[in-house]
Amino acid sequence: MGIITTIDAKCKDCYKCLRTCPVKAIKMERGELPHQLHARVCQERCIYDGSCVLVCPQKAKKVASDLGILMPLLENGERVAASVAPSFPSVFPDVNPGVIPTALRLIGFSFVQETAIGAELVSREYASRFRESTTPLISSPCPVVVNLIERHYPEVIPHLAPIVSPMIAHGRYMKQTMPGIKVAFIGPCIAKIDERMEPGIDDAIDFVLTFEELNEVFLEAGIDLGLLEPSGFDGVVPQTARLFPVEGGILRSASLSTDMLDSHVLTVSGVESCKEVLKQFITGMQKGDITHLPRFVDMLACEGGCINGPKNPSVDDIYTRRARVLEYVKRSSDDRSMDKADYVKDISERPEIPRTLLERNYRDLKPQAVVPDEGIIRTILAKTGKYSKSDELNCGACGYDSCRDKAIAVFQGMADPEMCIPYMRERAESVANLFVDSTPNAIVVIDEDEIVRDINAAAERMFKWKKEEIVGKRLSAVLEPDYFRQALRKKTVIQGEISYPDRELVTYQTIFYEPSEKLAMGIIVDITEEKNREKQLLEIREQTLEKAQGVINKQMEVAQKIASLLGETTAETKVLLTKLMNTFSNEEEGNGTSSR
Repeated sequence: MGIITTIDAKCKDCYKCLRTCPVKAIKMERGELPHQLHARVCQERCIYDGSCVLVCPQKAKKVASDLGILMPLLENGERVAASVAPSFPSVFPDVNPGVIPTALRLIGFSFVQETAIGAELVSREYASRFRESTTPLISSPCPVVVNLIERHYPEVIPHLAPIVSPMIAHGRYMKQTMPGIKVAFIGPCIAKIDERMEPGIDDAIDFVLTFEELNEVFLEAGIDLGLLEPSGFDGVVPQTARLFPVEGGILRSASLSTDMLDSHVLTVSGVESCKEVLKQFITGMQKGDITHLPRFVDMLACEGGCINGPKNPSVDDIYTRRARVLEYVKRSSDDRSMDKADYVKDISERPEIPRTLLERNYRDLKPQAVVPDEGIIRTILAKTGKYSKSDELNCGACGYDSCRDKAIAVFQGMADPEMCIPYMRERAESVANLFVDSTPNAIVVIDEDEIVRDINAAAERMFKWKKEEIVGKRLSAVLEPDYFRQALRKKTVIQGEISYPDRELVTYQTIFYEPSEKLAMGIIVDITEEKNREKQLLEIREQTLEKAQGVINKQMEVAQKIASLLGETTAETKVLLTKLMNTFSNEEEGNGTSSR
């Protein structure tokens, strides 16, 4: 499982994540259905800035979570320490930041401390490196910036400060001071999930919890932050290192110049701005002249700093978030100066760990991607109807800056030819027009004023029209308008049969109303032959019935004659039989008299 995965059922082929991704780490893969594409994160290229997660309109991007492992430990009373990122005051509006430690203890954390302590450790290291270094130095607290350099600009690795992030420094610090304890970092950054598993520094942090997840945990636990009492953090109290999540915070914490006129230092935020500076580094290195570059560059991937991290659930603007952090730093400094005993507990006030635990190495992780030659590029472009430079729209709808960039991505297996929206629209329209032109049924389109707007080739053939002679005329001048008028008036489908005797034509018409364009479209079917066949069948049936009736009548005559003859014969037979019976009766009577 990757850090960011795609929920296929929600991914709707919009390419918005690809358009937004600053390093094009989105790979389009075919789905189960034809023409279905799913946007997947290419882990090898991803810098985990979270832009794809934020912009996805269907919420199809899912971020890996440690909650399923962490929460059971807290519920079972395991010793787990919380390292809370210094941007936390910007997360919960209208809440005293001091109640966050209280809430964290309520959900089971046994020790709660600010990650700013780790920021304090690395700040001192930056100050030392700045004094020792003779070449430009780029800050490394931001894991997105580290990923950007390792995976896309590895040429700049020699200038990336070999110093761990505040999260790693603080995790190592807590594990040194509290052996056996597990550490959960809580912050606004998705890239921290990847950083905690990075080889060489994966010993510091056991779990990463985002502020968004923490907010959900509070809600599920029924914790109302507004009803809690402040309790403060455990251990030493960090000072200016609490400014790390805002632009220029590391400069102030490391006691470096914050003067805008000082060309030796530069603060830059936002991935695109970071990329521009890195390109300047590469250009200078290629020319062998880096004297024009700042001696120290503080790079933050999120615009405005970590207070604008992708997993900060605050709906406030960046200025309000920044103001909350600054107010917290100011108030904490004032409180500390008044009574620091309330904040310093069992640990030395100045955090210290061996310098070796603040050092790290980097790797060239740039994917090896082959760039196709011009012939292959032109072949790929031709698949989407781009045969010349003028065909290349470079509209960016697919997510790539140019058609050529997309063609290269297709060759590298990152994109699909059918991602070209103008091409697919043109193809869909041409297919639709093909069906309209090839259908044997006439199609007539009129507007609300009953003016003919369009007809197809079948209508020209059926009514023996020429398109240029019909379009623009009133419908009543060329066709029976009744059904069309009903469809326009009722805004529904009207169907019925209409004959045109002068054309020896019988039609069946289906009229549709199109509300968005306020048009009525009639599909007219020629049923003349069917009607002729029906007429012929009716004539044949009538002839058959007539002949059948003649046969019946003739049979009735024969039957009547037979019946008449049978009647006469029966009467004669009856008379003869009666006479015969009388004769036998008289004879019997005579014989009886003689015997007596």
